[in-house]
Parts: sequence; C-alpha cells; structure tokens
Amino acid sequence: MDNNRERYLNTDEIKLLKDTIKNKPELLLFIELSLSTGARLKTITSIAKKDINLITRTIQLQNHKSKNSYKGFVSNNLLSLLTQRYQELKNPNDLLLDTDARTIQKQLQPLLNKLFNDGFDTKDAKNRVVIHTLRHTFASHLAIKGVPIFTIMKLLDHKRIEETLRYAKLAPDNGLEEVKGLW
Repeated sequence: MDNNRERYLNTDEIKLLKDTIKNKPELLLFIELSLSTGARLKTITSIAKKDINLITRTIQLQNHKSKNSYKGFVSNNLLSLLTQRYQELKNPNDLLLDTDARTIQKQLQPLLNKLFNDGFDTKDAKNRVVIHTLRHTFASHLAIKGVPIFTIMKLLDHKRIEETLRYAKLAPDNGLEEVKGLW
C-alpha cells in the first residue's frame, strides 16, 4: 500500500478527463467504473456480465490483492454506459471490458501525464496522477461529502481502518452542531 499518494482529482479535473476521452468508449467506461466503485485496475478489467446486477445497481468485485470479493455500486453517471455495454454482452462470463489491464495502462497513463503531470518528477508519488489516483478520487470525494469512514472502508474493501483513515482529514467538520446540542 502506498500511503504517500495524496493526489485526487477535483470535479473540474474529472470533467476534463471525461471530456478528453469521450470518444474512447472503453476508456470512458473504465473511468466511470473507477470513479463509481473505487476498484483497482485489475479488479475492473476482471468484471464479467454475471457480476453486474442492473436492478440493484450493484457490481460484484474481485479484490485480487486479498483474494476475496466485495460489492460495488453503480452511480448515476455509470448506469447508462453500463446498461448499454451489458446488453452487448452475450454470455455471463464475457468480460465487461475488451481491453486488459496492461492495455488500459498503456492508453490511459500517457493521457493522465499530459493532462495532470506536467512538471512533476516521475518519482513524485505524492502529487502525480496515476490510474490508482482514480481510487483515491472515489474515496476522497466520499469523505468530502461526509460519508462515514467505516462506509468508505467497506466500499474500498480495506481490511484495516488505518488504510482508510487517510481520507478522514477531508471530511467536513460535522461535530459542531452535535456538540452545541448536547446539553
């Protein structure tokens, strides 16, 4: 786990990224899946038709790091793209993306470099945008919206709360009103 990474994309940067790849359906679907589930690259490239439930808006995700599965959810932005791709797949074991993890990496990282990494040293893990930054973006925006840290932990499939606490600093200060009304 790389705890040096702090970078996440703000809403304007997310829009810029999506606008840049809007004519690349495979990459756009990958980005939307990343931002909706917070799943890692390998997890997303292993999603099959059978893992998707459009009625409950859930995706069964495989954590290749811990070798277990967990549930992700389908955001409003992802729903139409996912529905379209789901209908194109014939067999339950057909993969959602036609592209493997290595190809996604080769296509997306140069784009991320061009959009967000100008002037950063390639070893600057704290500030450079990489594909894993999409996972941090997912978790960071949940924290900013005030989602409880234990919910974020569950959605990221972290095993220890220490892995998730890095996002707590982004949470809004929700304690004032609660303290005011104590007595």
